[in-house]
Amino acid sequence: MPLPQPRNGQRVLIKKRPIPFSFWPSRPARAHRALQSVLFARDAWLPIKRSIMKNCPKLRRPEALACLEQAHDFFNAGMNADVVSARPLALYYGFMNLVKAYCLTFGTRATFDQAQHGLTAQLAAGAKELVGAFLTAFPSPPANNANNFDEFLKVYTRGPGLTANTTYQLPILLPQIVPGHRLWSQATKTGERFIQVHDIQFWHDPTTNTIWLRLYFVADDLSRLSVTQQKLLNEARLHTAFRAVACNDQLDGRDLLCFEQIATHNYPVGYPADGMQPVIDSVRPLLWATVSTVPPYRRYYVYMAPAADHAFVLPQLLSIYAIIYHLGSITRYRPHQYDNIAAGQFGLWVQEFVNGQPLQFLYLMASEFAAQEVTKPSIL
Repeated sequence: MPLPQPRNGQRVLIKKRPIPFSFWPSRPARAHRALQSVLFARDAWLPIKRSIMKNCPKLRRPEALACLEQAHDFFNAGMNADVVSARPLALYYGFMNLVKAYCLTFGTRATFDQAQHGLTAQLAAGAKELVGAFLTAFPSPPANNANNFDEFLKVYTRGPGLTANTTYQLPILLPQIVPGHRLWSQATKTGERFIQVHDIQFWHDPTTNTIWLRLYFVADDLSRLSVTQQKLLNEARLHTAFRAVACNDQLDGRDLLCFEQIATHNYPVGYPADGMQPVIDSVRPLLWATVSTVPPYRRYYVYMAPAADHAFVLPQLLSIYAIIYHLGSITRYRPHQYDNIAAGQFGLWVQEFVNGQPLQFLYLMASEFAAQEVTKPSIL
């Protein structure tokens, strides 16, 4: 059955050039939103501090800056090659304090004094570490001490957070990490779940003042994994937001597939840039990003998961945070188990995660603070 034709429209052009996709392609300006480019920062902590000074409420700012200082120190300790066995624990405390600073800046909690982790790491009776491990996450009490994980979830997603105690199995969380994903696939002898999005384009109809997205994939990226377009839509949770449409475009002789956003958003007459952010926010939970020092500075992916796992697919930064918490808990309370993990089925994956994920997390968080893509320059 032939695919439907895409809706009538044209590529969004600002100053005669296409707008590269970003979670923050524009910023507030006087009358209409202005475009912004990638921010290059050799030291990602600087734009974070600048954001706290600018955006954090005055009464919370001293606590946020103290958390940032702690985050910086723990992060540097965790990245020190001389403390390999303690890396996950130091990194977790770096992540945790950075998250506190983020929530103080953009959330509603006035303080994180006496805050708790909001997570517990456990192992099923008789099970092996990681394979039989699980985390329990707890919602924050309305008026008492905050639970860090739940507060991070609320602020990052701008949502209600956890509504009840929730259990996350580690085998469901592990494949949700982009870097090292193929190591997970090899260790479990299962198919890959991340598929790179070749391009994300803003389209609009100036006659109706509506704007939407189109996602483009390289067709053979799906065929090599025996993934149909419908399976991609279903398992990547795109099926309610996107539809497959006819596409004749190619990349160096390779066919492209196009998925068009079903819902459109309105924008003020003549200013499609003012309508981009709602479009982005609607699709953001469905995309994973990696930071690069060379163009393109962000690569985007969709994550395919079995339907039974959908309720336990966390936002990208939350899954990273949850896993580093679990690894930190092991190195703190059961260090012999960490040695067993390093020598076991997921040893290579854990090494890749601990060595490569911290800088990704830091630059992704710096982008959240700045509301702008932040990356490290390739030439210093």
